[in-house]
Amino acid sequence: MPAIIHAKEGEVGSSAVICGDPARVKALSELLARPKIINTNRGFLAYTGSFNGKSVTIATHGIGQPSVAIVVEELAQLGAKSFVRLGTAGALSSKIKTGEFMVISGASYANGSTVTQYEGKWLNGISIAQTPDFDLTLKLIDALKSRKLSFKVTNTFSSDSFYSFGTDFAKELALYGNDVVDMEVSTLFMLGKAKKLRTASLLVVSNNVIKDTKMLSHEELQKIVTLAGRVTLEALTT
Repeated sequence: MPAIIHAKEGEVGSSAVICGDPARVKALSELLARPKIINTNRGFLAYTGSFNGKSVTIATHGIGQPSVAIVVEELAQLGAKSFVRLGTAGALSSKIKTGEFMVISGASYANGSTVTQYEGKWLNGISIAQTPDFDLTLKLIDALKSRKLSFKVTNTFSSDSFYSFGTDFAKELALYGNDVVDMEVSTLFMLGKAKKLRTASLLVVSNNVIKDTKMLSHEELQKIVTLAGRVTLEALTT
């Protein structure tokens, strides 16, 4: 049994939707047929059920890159092969509005983060591009288009800090094509390449760093995230 996810063999689906917030995971589990709780250990709530006749797990990955690394590693040990991080992000462009959908095509990260600890010193200072699985990302795009939903394909910066993020730094990141900031995607994409997993990410903009807008509450995000959950589940099961 893995150290954190105390699910049994056969209880994890081959596809997984992973989210930071256990309350979000609980709400999204209602989109599944016959959802069953498979883990509550350490607050990493996880359910397995079916969608479009296929077994899917919806699991909490917590906050930050070390946390998501543990959950992805352990769900993969238990049989998951495809992962979509469905979560929120802060906008780094004044043109992006709260509630918008972002399909992530690449993830930047800081040297010394979880990603670089995995990669190790033998890479001699080379920073590896962290990108998603192309086919799974296209399925996310197709699912969004089929519902006639607007979205943007863009890069994120996966930060190790939630609070120490100034406007000047945000503007610099945006100059290099990072339209949003999150805290987990780069590690997810890195593990996808390293462990031969399919990975992708659909993020909902919860606030704008440049405009210093108030972050949308769980209640304000609920309807948008539920719609994003349906899109994600369709992408994973079609």
